[in-house]
Amino acid sequence: MVRILPAFLATLCLVMLSAAEAVTGSIRGTVTGAAGPIAGATVRVLELDRTGRTGADGGFLFPDVRSGTYTVFVRVIGYASRTIPLRLDAETVDLTVRLRESAIEAEEIVVSASPYARTADDQYQSAESKSLVELHASPGSSFSEKISDLPGVAVRSNGSAPARPILRGLSDNRVLVLENGLRTGDISTYDPAHAVPIEAAGISQIDVIRGPATILYGPSTIGGLVNVFTNTIPVPSAAPFSGTVSLTGNTASDEYAGYFSGVLSGGGHAFGISAAGSHSQDIRIPEGNYTDPGSGKTFFLNRMPQSFDHVEEAAIGYSYQGDFGMIGAGVKHYEMNYGIPGVPPNPDWADVPPGTSRIAQKKNTVEVRSLLDLGGSLIRQVRFNANYVDYNHSEFPTVEDSTGVSEAQANHFHKQAVNATLQLQHRRFGNFQGIVGFWTNIENLTIDGDAPLGPNSLTTGLACYAYEEYMAGDDTRLQAGLRFDYNRIHTSPFAESPDSVFRTLDVARLSNALTASLGAIRSLSSLMTLSLSLARSFRAPTVQELFANGLDAASSTYSKGEADLSAETGFGIDASFKARTPGFVLEVSPYVNFIHNYVYAFLTGDTLQDFPVRQFSATDARLMGFEASITVEPLDNIAVKGSVDYVNAEDTKNSVPLPFTPPLRGLLSVRYQDASYSGVLELRLAASQTRLGDGDTPTAGYGVLNCGAGIRLTSGGLVHALSVHCDNLLDRVYRDNLSVVKDFIPQPGRSFRLAYDLLF
Repeated sequence: MVRILPAFLATLCLVMLSAAEAVTGSIRGTVTGAAGPIAGATVRVLELDRTGRTGADGGFLFPDVRSGTYTVFVRVIGYASRTIPLRLDAETVDLTVRLRESAIEAEEIVVSASPYARTADDQYQSAESKSLVELHASPGSSFSEKISDLPGVAVRSNGSAPARPILRGLSDNRVLVLENGLRTGDISTYDPAHAVPIEAAGISQIDVIRGPATILYGPSTIGGLVNVFTNTIPVPSAAPFSGTVSLTGNTASDEYAGYFSGVLSGGGHAFGISAAGSHSQDIRIPEGNYTDPGSGKTFFLNRMPQSFDHVEEAAIGYSYQGDFGMIGAGVKHYEMNYGIPGVPPNPDWADVPPGTSRIAQKKNTVEVRSLLDLGGSLIRQVRFNANYVDYNHSEFPTVEDSTGVSEAQANHFHKQAVNATLQLQHRRFGNFQGIVGFWTNIENLTIDGDAPLGPNSLTTGLACYAYEEYMAGDDTRLQAGLRFDYNRIHTSPFAESPDSVFRTLDVARLSNALTASLGAIRSLSSLMTLSLSLARSFRAPTVQELFANGLDAASSTYSKGEADLSAETGFGIDASFKARTPGFVLEVSPYVNFIHNYVYAFLTGDTLQDFPVRQFSATDARLMGFEASITVEPLDNIAVKGSVDYVNAEDTKNSVPLPFTPPLRGLLSVRYQDASYSGVLELRLAASQTRLGDGDTPTAGYGVLNCGAGIRLTSGGLVHALSVHCDNLLDRVYRDNLSVVKDFIPQPGRSFRLAYDLLF
């Protein structure tokens, strides 16, 4: 961070020389519906990343806006969203935005698929987004579970905490999880037992980009990205005090969770404080006898052993917003203590040893963000985002000593990381607009404990890139991007390591790559669009994949790296057809993704220290499939939605399926939605999975019925949203193909969720 800031300031001085004086004004307006003003609607000025909510009179105000062309987006549950272009030349532009009631879920703005915030229908790639209230109405506890109802998005579960998103059959190091556009600095990709340190209760929005996202966010996006937005850095509001209160409960694990965010605003300044916490016990499953596949012993269970999850976080931040743009900073502390499911402690300890573990995480983050609206003759806008993360992760396997059950520490990971991005957006030249960007990610990782999994290491990633769009006509837009990456891993000898190899290991691996993307989107009419995206992506192997050599207690395997692994390179083709009319929405997205030097881990059949050996190797892979969804509104306030997704994943060198691939999945729902009330009946379907890769076992198909109801009330500018849902209504025993413990324990049984959100 120390080295990055001087470079940023020097660049800023140069670009400010080109800044032109501009008139400063305001954008204000009123949002109304058939029944009058609408309170609590979200209003966004897309070019400035500025967001507000309407008050009791439906009014909104954005002061200190430079003259120019802008796009205002308005959205609220129960109404169709609207996008309004405008030109600000005078002191104030007044808008009256009238919304039409609609039971079809309103479009959301996606900010992670390109440098320009746009609706999902207007992106080159297949992208979707969920806002706070929608997330709280979705099944599950983790953020991964809450987006698993989106087409093409699955979740690999291992209890409640270590659940990670799978996009089009890819996960771990190939799917990037970001927080506010920056890397989270954790080690969640090391193992299926490692959780992403993000508390679902504190999320304001999630963007999901399916398919390669190579240019803006760097390596590790061969499969796509999930960008989670939190309120660590506050946004000024027209109200002196604004914020959110959220309370949720779930009987599946006796979970209770809460979140509070409050922002004091005045004169462009915003001071924010937030806190969140959740507490859950072991997950309930349908009561019955379940057989451990390793030992063959049967256990009578009504809960998933060792699947508890305890989280707490707190943050404080400041920002200032004016006609120049915004600057802000925030600090967040996060702690999680959770269990890893497995065979529970039992009377036959010697013959059937327990397989559970506990993991503790602590994470401290400092984040800075700025958007400078220069309005210059060359550089129009400068964005700088950066974070510093100090992350600690300790694993405690269940073992027995002379006194009984103890928790000896097996592994301890400590990572210090800096991630920063600098984007310079040039003004529009004719039909061209675009950015030049710089990116860096530096990670210092140390590993110790009774069984260190790998060596200490320093990973340095640097990149520069250009992204350009060409307006080929009123109906056609083209995109091209080019990026150069430098990635270097250097291991450091650790004299005190219990592993003799890591005491002397001092090697370096360098991977450079040129990646690119091409895209086109064409409006076939005012109601239909067709898009195509081509991307060459890159991922350098991680220090774990190269040099792992140790017992991974959380996954009960002995991991071994392969030092000769080459970097992965991918080539993806992604197409999409979208149609949207009042009362009808359709999207079909076929894709194919080829990955050369696809790195994977497999069980060799050997054992070390009485644990199966998990070896890293490489092959070539091809993944192809599609997502499709259709929503119709046959009657006022009634929406019927159906979606389906499928991925066929193949190891093309060995002509065998890739493991842990989602089966054909579908969703059918009927929803009632008006301005105040909602109700939903939902059926989630999955076909059996018989295309088995290494380590896979067959999984039967299933259908799970969910239902729910909600109410949204406004009073004096306050918005109350209350919902109750029942998941797995019929208490069905079913197993998900991507569950790490599916051969032993099924998915959660019947549960009830209650969510309350207060927006003020």
